[in-house]
Amino acid sequence: MGTKRTLAGPLAAIGFAAMSLLGGCAPMVAGQMAEGGLSAAKSAFGALSPTAAGADERQKQIQATLNEIDVGDDIQPVLQKIGEPPREKSGNAQGYTCYEFPSVYSATDAAVLMALDSKVVFYGNSRCSAEMDVANFKNGGKYSSGGSARSMD
Repeated sequence: MGTKRTLAGPLAAIGFAAMSLLGGCAPMVAGQMAEGGLSAAKSAFGALSPTAAGADERQKQIQATLNEIDVGDDIQPVLQKIGEPPREKSGNAQGYTCYEFPSVYSATDAAVLMALDSKVVFYGNSRCSAEMDVANFKNGGKYSSGGSARSMD
């Protein structure tokens, strides 16, 4: 009986040490696996959405077109140069027309062109829903003076 106890003590100590060692490594291994999974997910999403990575030729072409225009330019040549219909086109009683092009600045950021009397009054990173907000056309609003001389990139 003395032999069994003598052998059980060192085996238990070795087993406990092995468990402690493996238990201590588990969080590091899990963290590396999680980090690897996150990196793979980012790569996959980047491959699926080149716009987010800035590699989309369509995105570059629209941005280049917007960089060449000025407030006061005729809207029709700009729309023709963009070469695609806007995702959204809306107008209001004050005579403003908003043109929205999706995924221009990123996968979620759209480009907007605002026109009044066929002239560009605003262009940049926005949404037609934000630009056509009624508050923008009331006294003191962004477009209350009959045209804005601002752009936002």
